[in-house]
Amino acid sequence: MAFLSEENQREIKTIFDQLDHDVHLEFFTERESPIIIPGGNCPTCKDTRLLLQEVVALSDKLHLDVHEVTTNGEAARQQGIDRIPALIMSAEGVQGKIRYFGLPSGYEFSVLVGSLVNVSKADADLAEETSEVLSKLDKDVHIQVFVTPT
Repeated sequence: MAFLSEENQREIKTIFDQLDHDVHLEFFTERESPIIIPGGNCPTCKDTRLLLQEVVALSDKLHLDVHEVTTNGEAARQQGIDRIPALIMSAEGVQGKIRYFGLPSGYEFSVLVGSLVNVSKADADLAEETSEVLSKLDKDVHIQVFVTPT
């Protein structure tokens, strides 16, 4: 089952023409199990993986690495991943990264596409005043944004 229509794919490819640097996506998931385990299955991991594979196929500048936390939890621990599905977006030579938890569907899908472009351009699209204030920080800051579909 495809998530993106041919028209959506064309539009997204046009957006991805803006990508400057290659973007590396690290996806943390669990292997799909034929057995339903109460409290142990990730109900959105499969769909998230399929959606990310479709998105990555739209640009040669996007690269997806999949980590199954049940068989290789070390990669998740190194990145501070404590829940799945999880996605880390980063670009070589670009400082910072974006972590996304959950299935980027609905309105959140546009956030995913925009984040990929921002990471590639090393641009957070912040107001000049905000950038000035942030440039004065003398230590790392961990910012979390919570979104809920409505």
